[in-house]
Amino acid sequence: MIGSLLARFRRPLVLAAALSIGCADDDDRPQITGPELPTAEGRLYRIREVTFPTVDEIPVAASYVRAVEETRPVVILIHGLGDPLARLEWVLSDRFPAILEAGYHALAIDLRGHGETPLPDDGRPAGQLTYADLEEMHLEVGAAISWLRGQPTADKARIGVIGVGLGASVAFVSMGAFADDLRAGVALSPGFWDPDLRPVVIGGGISPFAPHTILYLVGGADTLTLGDTVINLSEWASVLAENTPESDLHIVEESPAHGFELLNTPGVMQRILDWLQAHL
Repeated sequence: MIGSLLARFRRPLVLAAALSIGCADDDDRPQITGPELPTAEGRLYRIREVTFPTVDEIPVAASYVRAVEETRPVVILIHGLGDPLARLEWVLSDRFPAILEAGYHALAIDLRGHGETPLPDDGRPAGQLTYADLEEMHLEVGAAISWLRGQPTADKARIGVIGVGLGASVAFVSMGAFADDLRAGVALSPGFWDPDLRPVVIGGGISPFAPHTILYLVGGADTLTLGDTVINLSEWASVLAENTPESDLHIVEESPAHGFELLNTPGVMQRILDWLQAHL
């Protein structure tokens, strides 16, 4: 059983302005005054909140986001383990609009036990996530693919996946389990270890399994430490890349950034978009 999870907690951006109510000299009607706020061109994105079932009957909560109502390739977005915002970590990210503006629709999903997607109803205490649940998380991606097949605005022949942290491992497994349905993947900081720092390889027993066309991104100084043991995540990413046909590995030297934090590293978002353009 997985114990307590250490999750990065991101504060949502809140814009507050102090308002005062007064009266103009020649008008006794209340007036609202306050600081002048900067203006700029805005962009309206269509967000559709949806739910679809996995093959093991887990209702997956997701946000389908489009910049235009036309058929485009779709990128499935996967959050990390224990992320308190789950799929909204993607939707609220400053980097998220870049995916839409590059010509893709996005489907951000909640993994089981996160956000609005529940764990299996098997009598366990609420929130008790197990390693067995990790093994089945790629089924959420399979359900997303099935749902997209019924959407007129989704190019069914051009579906990709991007994951961060544990979500990067789920993206890797999904690229192998649904090799004919997914054309390209991106894995930021892949890898998962148990409390003894033993690597946990999720998605075991899948057949056929043929991961392909994945861009691996990892911070060169992104490490896990337990006692005297230090694991550098770039070493695990290197192993995955060596066993993935048509893959690329980019290590951000001397960077401790992990998962979503890597998206704020100069050049990383553009490298992702270049990979998608070349392979999706």
